[in-house]
Amino acid sequence: MPTQQDVIQWQVQDVRCHRGGRLVVPAEQAPFGRVLTYRRAAGQRPAPGCASLVRSRGWIADLGQCGSAELLLGLATVAALRELTPEVPLHYSGPQAALMRRCALPMESTRHAWGPHVVRTATRAPVRFRVDSAEPPTWLDAVEPGMVEVHAALPMRHYLATEQTLGERLARDATPAPLFPSAHQLKPGHVVLVTVPGWPRRLDFQVADFAAVAAELARARGAARHFTVITSRNVTGAEAFDGLPVDVLCEPDPADCVDLFASAELVIGADVGLTQLAALTSRTDGSGPCVVGLYSRHAHTKWITGSDRHHAVATRFAQMLALADRSADPAELDDATWGGAADLRNVSRTLVADFAAECAGW
Repeated sequence: MPTQQDVIQWQVQDVRCHRGGRLVVPAEQAPFGRVLTYRRAAGQRPAPGCASLVRSRGWIADLGQCGSAELLLGLATVAALRELTPEVPLHYSGPQAALMRRCALPMESTRHAWGPHVVRTATRAPVRFRVDSAEPPTWLDAVEPGMVEVHAALPMRHYLATEQTLGERLARDATPAPLFPSAHQLKPGHVVLVTVPGWPRRLDFQVADFAAVAAELARARGAARHFTVITSRNVTGAEAFDGLPVDVLCEPDPADCVDLFASAELVIGADVGLTQLAALTSRTDGSGPCVVGLYSRHAHTKWITGSDRHHAVATRFAQMLALADRSADPAELDDATWGGAADLRNVSRTLVADFAAECAGW
């Protein structure tokens, strides 16, 4: 089992470059979390739960009125329930029907312009599961004396919480969120930059900052030959790239981005749903783009897919949230105290470019 102790030691630094993949560390270096009551890595099973009831009645997963990032990572609960009822037809209803038609989990989709994201089996009186990104803790699994595997990525949190509710050992050991396949092929040197800002916008990279990263990649890393920039509505940004070969897309539909991401060798993006979607995009050969997310005020260890090709650059504030295993409450944040520690604009563009190039194998 691979370890990442040479990459992340959980102490707080000004900027953390976090490599994706499974994480095994000494227990004293792990973040706060909840220890599993069974040794999963050793093949043990959880205590009995409601699996037989779910098999007989089916299920409904209510993901709430959440954003696309919560939806994509919360689908790990759907994947877990699907393992238990593999032959029962599924149906999605909610605002992202077009995107869900691209999901590897086969399901019918009905679009509702407003309302919760709901996936259910085509059965009567299903067992209801409520999926809330704020609830699952980081799970710690003892793998050997003094060492724990840290399941901090949100998909694995949901998956393990569902496993314990069902009381049945599920099949996946990592990256349980369903993929979004594409028939499009890799275009070597194609880099996609997701510049749509997260929260709060003023502390995120701006288009000009992404342009500086692109310039570094083009100048020092000759493998980057063409850029596609995804921007917010009414933001063009092409002029910031100063002659680099670039296409600009203003808030494309997420369903249309699957093929775009499949063609990319590297995706660098803000902490938004499109960046997570890039990490969940897969080509016909099973590969996908290398993805680097930029995290300012969310725990970078939580809001990633857990894939070994999904990496993160995290501010000091994001690292503190990861250590405490909590989310940032806007009412508790004081910019006078924490603003500088959470500001991605203080992160070196060269550092982002070098780390992304290293992750992409350039």
